[in-house]
Amino acid sequence: MRRIFNKSFLFFLMVLSCVSFAFAQTEREKGIELYNQGKNKEAVAALEKASNRKEAKTDADVWNFLGLAYTKDESYKKAIKAFEKAVGINPQNAIYQTNLAYVYFLNNKLDKAQAASTKAIGLNSQNATAYYIRGKASVWEGDNDNAISDADQAIAINPDHSLAYVLKSDALLASFGRRVGGGSRPFDEVRLLQQAKEILETCLKNCRNNPETELQQKKLDALEVFYKFFSKNRDAALNQASDASPSQTVPVSTLPDPSVTPLKILKKTPAAYTDNARENRIKGTIRMAVFFSESGRVTYTLILKGLGGGLNESAVNAARQIKFEPATKDGKPFSQIKIIDYAFDIQ
Repeated sequence: MRRIFNKSFLFFLMVLSCVSFAFAQTEREKGIELYNQGKNKEAVAALEKASNRKEAKTDADVWNFLGLAYTKDESYKKAIKAFEKAVGINPQNAIYQTNLAYVYFLNNKLDKAQAASTKAIGLNSQNATAYYIRGKASVWEGDNDNAISDADQAIAINPDHSLAYVLKSDALLASFGRRVGGGSRPFDEVRLLQQAKEILETCLKNCRNNPETELQQKKLDALEVFYKFFSKNRDAALNQASDASPSQTVPVSTLPDPSVTPLKILKKTPAAYTDNARENRIKGTIRMAVFFSESGRVTYTLILKGLGGGLNESAVNAARQIKFEPATKDGKPFSQIKIIDYAFDIQ
């Protein structure tokens, strides 16, 4: 969820206090003040002027604030260059390294994001945001155990870091999806759903100044549905349904039963590839569990393996438009859960 991730993360983005210099005082201080006032377009203009002065060659703070302003403006490639300038001037500053790691992540440069985060942690072991960024990159790469470890570190350092709770929940869901995809029964892995649910409940109850409340609550509502379903249905399976066409039927989770008519996918709308993902060259497969309700509607979705650049939202929107006939037993419809994959390539 690239766009949502950006807006929420700005709550935690690390800002270095301004240190006054005699040179370029007008544009420099004006730009920083405008940034702090939320006047980002004007801040960019002022800070760009300040960065063009020869004194900026030794003023890392100007480049850091310019990078922050570019990030708010979603000009991520420019932000990378600005933060790289700041780090080049002062490589021992953990804040500059953390901000650089963040925009590396936004540009899908996961290895660089992890490397810069690790440097920031080495400079300041209490840097919760650096742990979070490194964990976020890890979960994108499928390294869920390290993502959970980094999320735990971030939460231990800052119990109000709401995004770290979301990260841990996402990593637990990804672990659930991987194990079930490898042949394990959902019932045997349902504890991972329980843990993902409990971590969000903890944050919703205790996190102060939480910008993720609405999203966390929606995810928690879906988790509750999936957790209850698999807890009660010991033999339920998550069958792959992503390649189903209107003429195909998807096998039901139970043993063959003449009284059962299987769920039938009538139309699976493709998910749109977003401009944000195209700009940052994001590709891969989103895997989600979909709740096909007995009412004939997709009522809940749960991302098991996500991507950025707005592709998660695109996949969820597409899944909610799936047309299907619900499975029936003795003529009565019943709800089922299936795995749906949406593959994205650079277009």
